[in-house]
Amino acid sequence: MSVPVIRLGARHERLTYAVFVLLWSSGLLWLVFHYFLGLDGEFGPEPHPFEKWWLRLHGLAAMLALLTIGSVATHHMRLAWNRGKNRHTGLPMLVLTAWLAATGYALYYFSTDDNATWLPVLHWAAGLTLPLMLLAHIAAGRRRAMLARKPTGQTGADIISSHVGGHV
Repeated sequence: MSVPVIRLGARHERLTYAVFVLLWSSGLLWLVFHYFLGLDGEFGPEPHPFEKWWLRLHGLAAMLALLTIGSVATHHMRLAWNRGKNRHTGLPMLVLTAWLAATGYALYYFSTDDNATWLPVLHWAAGLTLPLMLLAHIAAGRRRAMLARKPTGQTGADIISSHVGGHV
């Protein structure tokens, strides 16, 4: 019997990436429309009409992201944790997603005039870092897998060279 592979299957990986692209881009669009594209109304500044739609899409994407994280936890995270693989990037990713879920919950259920200046910043400042952390996690996992497949006597540069058509 072969050892189960930690990496997500192709469809699962594409679906996971699609959900997180939707989540991140809808949050970014809300930020842009909220902070930079407000309108001057008859009685002062007004939110852009699309702002609420970006927020609604972001909420939907957040629900999908929670389902996606659950699907990743059952196999990918469990196997990697048990084997001690990529913990230096995986654990911060898990902490970041838990932080985003908690601050998103707080924004929805506990937002008041008193915390309106700092609570959203706790959420979106962390959210903006998500793609960088995800890219670091993916790169670390692929680098680890590539080195594990390396024949003895071959350097890391040799492996990279073979994967990019012989050019380093």
